[in-house]
Amino acid sequence: MIFYILAFFIAFMFLKLLNYLLTKNKFALDGILAEDSHKKFANLNTSVPLSGALYFTPLVFFFNLNDWLFLLICISFACLGFLSDIRYLNAPKKRLLIQIILILIYLLFNKDLIIDIRIDFINNYLEVNLFRVLIISFFILVLINGYNFIDGVNILSSLNFLIVLFFSLLLINNNYDQNIYKFLIFLIIFLIVFLPFNFIGKNFLGDGGVYLLSLITGLLLIKISQANSNISPYFIANLLWYPAFENLFTILRRVFLNKKNYLPDNNHLHQLIFKYFKIKNLFKKNYLISSFVGILINLYLLIFYFIGYMFYENTNIQIFLILFGIFSYLITFFILKIKLN
Repeated sequence: MIFYILAFFIAFMFLKLLNYLLTKNKFALDGILAEDSHKKFANLNTSVPLSGALYFTPLVFFFNLNDWLFLLICISFACLGFLSDIRYLNAPKKRLLIQIILILIYLLFNKDLIIDIRIDFINNYLEVNLFRVLIISFFILVLINGYNFIDGVNILSSLNFLIVLFFSLLLINNNYDQNIYKFLIFLIIFLIVFLPFNFIGKNFLGDGGVYLLSLITGLLLIKISQANSNISPYFIANLLWYPAFENLFTILRRVFLNKKNYLPDNNHLHQLIFKYFKIKNLFKKNYLISSFVGILINLYLLIFYFIGYMFYENTNIQIFLILFGIFSYLITFFILKIKLN
């Protein structure tokens, strides 16, 4: 217990120092450019440090999990996101291309990473390395960019990471890989420290933090699912359906409206909820509305996660929860679009 309290104190001091240094040196700060119109409605100021990548990356070095490929892919994605944070790599198409290349390289060298769809004919295809690589690459890409899409209001992504990683911890026991077990605990501690600052808009994850944490979350959940065949893979999907569906729905919505997919907009569900509460004057300060939306969505998702965890072996229940979640998302989205128009 003392060890974890010490870890909490170290995380707190490290984050405070990091935020101070970034702010003082005016480096990796959140700002609004002409192409950042999607930020304007929820922006607090232009000097919030994007400290996520620099804050969480040392944990990957400390817990390399005896897997140099995992270490390299995590560092690569953190660096890629951080280059976006400092405005060195702004082009979304280039970032997506680099993401694809990095994931393909990782999966081509890591032949042990597999997923079980629980559908025989698809699993047969997954035994072919090419299909395995393509399907897992698609899953990881959708997840990473989905989390990046929902990272538009305070604590929506960071709190979701915390909740999902907590349920990941519940899925493993003392007989599981102790490095992964401790790694999850430290990630949770660091997120708990990060959340209050994120709540009041004193730091953001940034692309670097989102890329890193979503990659770690996706890969660890696949590994945990592989290690325990009793866990339905659809419980993993239940934990991750929201950012994944946000990504897929956004692509379909923009294609339908004949809009460019790589350009941001203000029509994500969390942004519509923010606008609705803003019109209702729920709170006077934007950051309170922003944080309230992040908490509200995560509390709703927590219901799905909790029920799913109670029946994590039951695939049928997991599929029902996912479909109901998607249905409720769509209903809420279209109701808000009508009201706001």
